[in-house]
Amino acid sequence: MQNLKEQIVKSCQTHLDHKLNELRSALQEVTEAGNSETKSTAGDKHETARAMMQLEQEKLGKQLQEAEEQNNDFEKIDFTRVSQTIALGSFIETNKGFFLIAASIGKLLVDDQTVFVISNKSPLAIALLGKKQTDTILFNGISYTIQAIC
Repeated sequence: MQNLKEQIVKSCQTHLDHKLNELRSALQEVTEAGNSETKSTAGDKHETARAMMQLEQEKLGKQLQEAEEQNNDFEKIDFTRVSQTIALGSFIETNKGFFLIAASIGKLLVDDQTVFVISNKSPLAIALLGKKQTDTILFNGISYTIQAIC
C-alpha cells in the first residue's frame, strides 16, 4: 500500500505541475495578445476587445494564484508520516475505495486503481479525520468502513 501511495503522490504532483504550466501559458498568451493589439479605426470594438482581454487576464491570474497556493500547500504535506488515525497526508482504503487526504484534485487512476484525492477541508475528509482502522462513518447515506491507513 505504501508503494501505491508514493505513486499517487507523484501523480498528484504531476497533475498540479501540469495545471500550473497550463495556466501560466494561457496567461502569457492573453497578455501577449493584449500587448500586440493595436488601435484600430473601429474604436469601440477595440476598447471592448481590450476590456475583455483584461478580464480574461484577471481571471487567469486569480486561477494561477489559487493553483500556486494549492501546490504550495501540497508540497508542505508530510506523506511519510505514519499514523494510526487519519490525518492530512493519509492514504486510506475503505470498503468504498481509496482516498488520499491532500488537495482538491479529484479522481485519479494510478496503477489501475481509482483514487479520490480530496482536500482536508472537504466534508468527507472532515468526517474521516481522526478515525482509526475498522471505524465506520456514515456520510451522505453511505457507510464507509476504514480498512487500512497508510
